[in-house]
Amino acid sequence: MIKIFYASVVLAALAAPANAQDGNWTGYYAGAELGAGFSRPGFDGAPSTSNSDFNDTAFIGGVYAGHDWQAGQFVYGGVANFDFLGFHDQNSSQIVTDPIFGGKTHSYNYDVTWVASARARAGFLASDQFLLYGTGGIAVARIAASSSTTGIFGGTDHVNTTKVGGAFGAGVEYAFAPQWSLKTEYVHYLFSDVHVGGNGADQVTFKPSFGTLNFGISYHF
Repeated sequence: MIKIFYASVVLAALAAPANAQDGNWTGYYAGAELGAGFSRPGFDGAPSTSNSDFNDTAFIGGVYAGHDWQAGQFVYGGVANFDFLGFHDQNSSQIVTDPIFGGKTHSYNYDVTWVASARARAGFLASDQFLLYGTGGIAVARIAASSSTTGIFGGTDHVNTTKVGGAFGAGVEYAFAPQWSLKTEYVHYLFSDVHVGGNGADQVTFKPSFGTLNFGISYHF
């Protein structure tokens, strides 16, 4: 993942023409992005189930908009995004033998369907067209989880909640035309714990954490 990001930086730098037109980064912009997501949630629950059982990689896509100000070689501003995430049906099941009631199946499911964020970003112009930046702010995500246990005293519990958390990352952006630019950006998202269980189902806790590596195209107004 990190190697892909650094490779994108090198490719963008090599793609910058020597006679590129001088750019002005001050103003509003909007764009669309597409990329990959890497979900790595923590898990507290049955000892035979590990965090890695819920790891997932998926395509993501969405839109973003923001405003920048340029002061010499420095650019700063804010950006908001909304992305649909393909983290669906991340699950784990196990069969536990009970000496009295026989075998029981314990199943857990974890999904993240979308994420939105409002972030500040600030960076440095390596050239008039090539911006390196960091970003951070708040994020909101829709998360669903379930715990199910079969058997006489079993049951199922579902949670579908919107969580507020944080987002931070870094990116590179290349202005290839007076009003157009391309970006490569990695953002990591963290959210508070999601608890699920009860009514006969195992009580477990998920700790949402995932990253997105996006490639976007922006139009500058």
